[in-house]
Amino acid sequence: MKLVWSSMICVLIPLVCIYMVTDYLTKDLILEKAVGSARESLNASSANMNAVFEQTLEQSNFVLQNSEIRQMMSADPETLHSAKEIIQYNRMSRMLDDMFVLSEYLKVTLIGKNGFIYTSYPYSDFNPKTFYSEHWMSLLKQTQPISTFWRAERDTYYNYSDKASANWVTIARPIQSTSSSTIGYMIININERKLRPYLNNDNGKEMMLLDDKGTVVSHADKARIGETMTWWKKDGELDTVEISGEKFLYVDQELSSNKWQMVSIIPMKAALSKNKQILFISLAVQILFFSLFSVLLTVLISKLTQPIVKLSAFVKRIGRGQLDERSLIRGNNEAAQLARTIDQMLDRIESMIEQITYEQTGKRKAELEMLQAQINPHFMFNLLNSIRLNILMQGDKENAELIGSLSSLLRMTFNRDNEFIPLREETDTISHYVTLMNFRHANQVRLEMNLADGSGEALVPRFMIQPMIENAIIHGFEQFGGEIFIGARIIATTGTLAITIKDNGIGMTQENLKRLRETAYSSEQIAEEDRKGFSGIGLRNVAQRLSMIYGASFKLNIQSESDVGTEICLEFPLNDGKVGVVNADGNFGG
Repeated sequence: MKLVWSSMICVLIPLVCIYMVTDYLTKDLILEKAVGSARESLNASSANMNAVFEQTLEQSNFVLQNSEIRQMMSADPETLHSAKEIIQYNRMSRMLDDMFVLSEYLKVTLIGKNGFIYTSYPYSDFNPKTFYSEHWMSLLKQTQPISTFWRAERDTYYNYSDKASANWVTIARPIQSTSSSTIGYMIININERKLRPYLNNDNGKEMMLLDDKGTVVSHADKARIGETMTWWKKDGELDTVEISGEKFLYVDQELSSNKWQMVSIIPMKAALSKNKQILFISLAVQILFFSLFSVLLTVLISKLTQPIVKLSAFVKRIGRGQLDERSLIRGNNEAAQLARTIDQMLDRIESMIEQITYEQTGKRKAELEMLQAQINPHFMFNLLNSIRLNILMQGDKENAELIGSLSSLLRMTFNRDNEFIPLREETDTISHYVTLMNFRHANQVRLEMNLADGSGEALVPRFMIQPMIENAIIHGFEQFGGEIFIGARIIATTGTLAITIKDNGIGMTQENLKRLRETAYSSEQIAEEDRKGFSGIGLRNVAQRLSMIYGASFKLNIQSESDVGTEICLEFPLNDGKVGVVNADGNFGG
């Protein structure tokens, strides 16, 4: 029952959270849907409004490009009343009348600076010369020839008997002559009543046309025309606005024909009217599912707890050390799967115990063999020293020194305690090695060393120089005598140790030198002929080993010339023993 009640509480808390989140999200969804619907309606109205303005602009473009009209506006004022000009004027008037079909919604006026006037309406309705007294005429004169002047006019009556036609949209454009001078103006007035049907105001939505100053140009409510919307912002989109203390959703769309904007506002209360209904339905569905879930949860938990009780007793027996026990619980539920997993774990534990026992036995055997292996080298060193002492007592100093060198070299070879040794100890080993090689091959190889101050105590990897000395004796001198120079110095500016190994042997051809440089760092299998000698590793092994230890800080330079000799320079960071260095085996030494 504790499990049942805990589960119900864990479900009830998300249920409350879901209700709160649903309240929040449905509100946003309703608002988004309302905004989307308003935007679609606004786009359709904007398209219709643009169609009216763009058609008017296309007609005005034809007039501005008509050569007969520009010719009459450029004519001498005294010839305007001649018979030829009157005939031309009548022909032009019929053409314009056909283009601008006589309508109460569209008034066209052409005014030339030479006194030429054309109107699509009778002078009795409106005197076109009145335009010269309009205060916006000065702004029209400043308009660029290819530009269009837009203005919303109120209280302009083309027919004084029709007071409902007092609001107009004025479109004015300058007319140029062929010499690009302004010769007149074209003024088109569109009645606001033609635009009003495109403003859909339904379902509490209010749509209007605003000019670039936020003044109402067209509205379903005629009384609102000319009103300045103080809440309107020209730059930046608004999601909501507050008008007279009430919040409204705000959607706008700029017309492509001018900088005016179509604006639609929706009362927030009207947009959220369906939110309560959605919340009620959502809550009812959640309560129904919660009730069904509670019944189902009680039944399922009762079935699941039975194997859990068995599993609990089984785990207690294991805790008392009975590792040979098995649960024997079968089924497809989680408790049965857990029981099978525990059985498999116990099988692995028993297997691991047997393996550990076997490994411990093998380890003790290996330690015993290692102890025996350590006894044999010590016995050999003591025996060699006894032989050397016996030969020395008989006066054979040369052979005694050979045996001493062999003993020292073997001791260094068997000693694996330190990966890094002082350079001076490494050079001492090289001296013993050269002595033995001279004895073996009957060579007269002379070894010269020059260790700068402080370099002899620098720590270097064991047997780092020996492979190159071996190459110099065996391959460089071809079994004959020669000189080998080993020099070392510390480069203070870079904190590195530079070691030079130089011989005066037969050297190498440029082809062999190039191949050696290219393969110095290669990890390919070493040929059998490169594995001859005491150490069993060649120059390439040394380069790879130092690269593993010092990485990119290690530098190798090889110079050689036939019948002159070979010079090898190794340069790597100085290791003073205070900081651990990664060795070739991946361990830390120093």
